[in-house]
Amino acid sequence: MTNIQVTLSDEQNASLKQHIFNITKDSIEEAKRVAGLDKPFLKQNEMAKHLGISVNTLKKLERLGLKSITIDGLKLYSKEETSRFLLQRQK
Repeated sequence: MTNIQVTLSDEQNASLKQHIFNITKDSIEEAKRVAGLDKPFLKQNEMAKHLGISVNTLKKLERLGLKSITIDGLKLYSKEETSRFLLQRQK
């Protein structure tokens, strides 16, 4: 394999670094969006998956006081509120 060496000016080097940073940042933001990490509320099955528990266990947590929001039969859970609920029970 042949090695190629490229010499850049300080300005070109800075520009290339900024370009790579922007591409990486955009890719990370897109991955977060696709994975749903940017959503403050999750559906019941999404929240169970997010927590790594079954829907039945999530329902048990709800009976213990975990709050949810129901709109037209769709149950939503706040990621922030759910984290707070769980952390309050941490031993």
